[in-house]
Amino acid sequence: MNKRKLAADPSSLILGIISLVTLFLGCCCGFFVIASLVMSIVGLVLAINSSSEYQKYPEEFSVQSYKNVSIGKILNIISVSLNGLYILVFAIAMFVYQINFADKFNEIFEEINNKQQYEETIIYEEAEDDFDDFYIESDSTVIDSVEVIN
Repeated sequence: MNKRKLAADPSSLILGIISLVTLFLGCCCGFFVIASLVMSIVGLVLAINSSSEYQKYPEEFSVQSYKNVSIGKILNIISVSLNGLYILVFAIAMFVYQINFADKFNEIFEEINNKQQYEETIIYEEAEDDFDDFYIESDSTVIDSVEVIN
């Protein structure tokens, strides 16, 4: 008798492997961690559904297919755990260092603002000094009065 494969036989295994690879290769970017978490959750749900289907009707499905689904379930559980741990550590780090980031940005903003005010003061003082050294000459034309006789 030829037995069937479970529905999640290749998909749960593939999603588990891809989510682990994505987690390890793209852990520096937040988007890849979230995509990896989504893939592993989908793979885990598929594996759990197929496992429960095998438990109901074990005579209809092959044992090798069930083993593949079990391996996929284990990979997806590992991936969900690592992704959750990574997101938790990242969230704690952002919470702890949030105050430091805000203070650092505030210091940088104040430093830039003070530097601009200082440069404006220097330019204004130099401008006043330049005008003190020079005097304004005006051209004047003197017109003799001419008497016009009609």
